Amino acid sequence: MPVAASRLRTSRRSLIPAITVAVVLILVVVIQAAVASNAKPGVARPVFPREVAAYSWWTGMLSSSSVNAATMVYQNGAGVEFLDSPQAVLLGADGGAYRRLDAAESLAIPADQGDPASSVLSADGRFVVVGKADGGGGVEVATLRGNERRSILVGDGLSVIPLSITADGRSALILTSETSLSPLLDSHFKPHGALSLLDLETGTARKYADLTDVSAAALSPNGTSIVADTGTGLAVVDAVTGKVADIRLSADAGQLDGDAWSPDGRRFALLGGSILRIVDVTTAEPVEEAVTLQGVASGSAIGWRDTSTVLVHTRAEDDTNKSEFSWVDVESGAREPFASYAPDFTGASLIAPDVARGLVPLWRVDDREADRGPPPLLLTIPLAVLVGLVAWIVTPRRRRPRSA
Repeated sequence: MPVAASRLRTSRRSLIPAITVAVVLILVVVIQAAVASNAKPGVARPVFPREVAAYSWWTGMLSSSSVNAATMVYQNGAGVEFLDSPQAVLLGADGGAYRRLDAAESLAIPADQGDPASSVLSADGRFVVVGKADGGGGVEVATLRGNERRSILVGDGLSVIPLSITADGRSALILTSETSLSPLLDSHFKPHGALSLLDLETGTARKYADLTDVSAAALSPNGTSIVADTGTGLAVVDAVTGKVADIRLSADAGQLDGDAWSPDGRRFALLGGSILRIVDVTTAEPVEEAVTLQGVASGSAIGWRDTSTVLVHTRAEDDTNKSEFSWVDVESGAREPFASYAPDFTGASLIAPDVARGLVPLWRVDDREADRGPPPLLLTIPLAVLVGLVAWIVTPRRRRPRSA
């Protein structure tokens, strides 16, 4: 016997709870971003955490929550580990704030396979210079407070990456090339370009005619000397005249960082494998001393605490992607680890750290909880959709009559 059409009933889940939950979640994130958009107040003395926080998808952008100054900028993740996408991360001078550097990530080039653009941090930690490495024509200067950005044109069509910034923040050493400066295009994973000194205020660049095949360089704190890694070895250069003073060390002597010089400008340091080399340039001929760092497989010398203590970032002789920050006494060779980094389940490594060298002597090492700021909106929206879907699934069905 047929059932009357008026008695047939259907059941539906209401979309209102799902939409409400999703909208509320997005509004919470937006409001949190607005509240956090003002820079954090400065600290009397910069803090470096005993444990640098592991990789996170939820680290907020500098544009959403700025900081006054940073002690370090680094790359987190290389894109070859599990579920990580390379990030450019700033570590705030309070030791707890982690923010992704929008400028470096937005200027990433295809040849670098997802790595953020090369960037160097000023000595006072207040701004970053970011390169345009694939014909971008110049650099971008990002001031951390408020994430203010301005572009400096070096030459139409030129590829440019920054290497080192003077202590006063006025100038930066840069590499330029008419082709891409991606290190992934080189068999030794090094860029190759011509060296210039860029005035960050006027935008004028002074070219060093004898330095056309350079992969790395460091400017002394007083701005008078340069050490450059060239195709034929390490060259010590007069920053004013461009005259090459000497070439003594072989091209594979180690990784040269932009903050390689000691505070007094008398020596520079570089690390190759487990060998830390200290080169004194005050004598008629440069004098090199070698220090072996036990238990170290690789790393770089990234700054100095004082004239006899080098700051190094090293990896141990294993495949865990763990790393350490240590002080090394150049007289005794003793290494004193004071901070560590351990990856999370992604295995993402800490790569290419660049410190605010003027703040290093002031560092206080302490425990710090990670403050990641508001999560990126592009992650929040999919999360809101997912939460809304779950809310819709758990919403009870409501029955209602269906007419014929």
